[in-house]
Amino acid sequence: MNKIKRMYVLSFIFTLHISISAYVSSIFLTGIMKESFIGILYALASLLTLILLTKSSNILKNLGNRRLTLLFLLVNMIALVGLITSSNPYVVGTSFILFTTTNTLVFFCIDIFIEHFGDPQTIGKTRGLYLTIVNLAWMMSPCIAVLLITKEGGYKAIFTLAFFMVIAMTIGLILSVRTFEDKIYKKTPFLETYKFLKTNHHMLAIVMINFILQFFFSWMVVYTPIYLYNHLLFNWNQIGIMFTIMLVPFIILGLPIGTLIDKYHFNKRTLLYIGFIIIIISTLGVAFITTRSIVIWALILFMTRVGASIIETTSETYFFTHVKEEDSYLLGIFRDMNPVAYIIAPILASLIFLALPVKYLFIILSIILAVGFYYIPRLKHNHVHILPTPNK
Repeated sequence: MNKIKRMYVLSFIFTLHISISAYVSSIFLTGIMKESFIGILYALASLLTLILLTKSSNILKNLGNRRLTLLFLLVNMIALVGLITSSNPYVVGTSFILFTTTNTLVFFCIDIFIEHFGDPQTIGKTRGLYLTIVNLAWMMSPCIAVLLITKEGGYKAIFTLAFFMVIAMTIGLILSVRTFEDKIYKKTPFLETYKFLKTNHHMLAIVMINFILQFFFSWMVVYTPIYLYNHLLFNWNQIGIMFTIMLVPFIILGLPIGTLIDKYHFNKRTLLYIGFIIIIISTLGVAFITTRSIVIWALILFMTRVGASIIETTSETYFFTHVKEEDSYLLGIFRDMNPVAYIIAPILASLIFLALPVKYLFIILSIILAVGFYYIPRLKHNHVHILPTPNK
């Protein structure tokens, strides 16, 4: 098995270790602490992630990507031990913050490995296949999570399985990247990177499109389970079925979209317009559905992810055709959008909760998604173009 395929396998294992807990974490935490504190935990985890990503070039220069990844995996293991063994709100809260933070940071390191081992001529296919594999783990996770909750001892069993998976990930990584050699990572001050993005409008646009998508994910991951479980009174078996169907688009669309872009040079802006139209209409539909039909709910959630899958694959392909492996400052900014979204989304949602019923969360989310139409026209038409670094 070549190295890029090994990274796909390791990415699948690590994603599954994250995804089995992702949609139940907010419910798990409400059993230990007040519901109003949940958003604060997500925001703190995202703030810590953002700080570390901002310093990523300096850290990579000192440690290298291999050692840095192993360090993050070790912290992830320790955090899982805290989630498994403790019921103390402070221990659980701290462990959750470290677990969530290192999850994002490990994927930042995986991006560097994949960019290193991948073929620069088939970036669309590489990213599409990568996203398909990790999203396969996301699709499998609701059924696994429901099985563990209902049959094997509840939420703690989920974190126990995740613990063994991160051990497997660590062993696999040690064996797979023994000969990995780091490039010289560019150290670029944040202000200089910001000026660079302001000058290169199309890169700023793709970063903002990624932020909007991450905002959607953060909002839906945290509040959809709460809405379905606490307010619409679906049980976990029903939610597991709906979430499994919901995630199917990421499996069936990622690779075909990447191939469309690579082989047929399909216009990325057109794909993004299609994706945003679908995601906005379907997210708006979530707020107005009153039925408790599993079929209807599964269908509307499925359509939200059809739009998200198109946007995700297209935006990742666009971004990675314009950067190189050593451009960690740009990769850091791009991945910053995940923690930034997880800081802003919970705070905004908490404010909305004070004034409006929970269904209005999805109406407001659809309005926020519409901002994507402002940035799509600012993207370039060309297929492949590597940008110069900001200090050249």
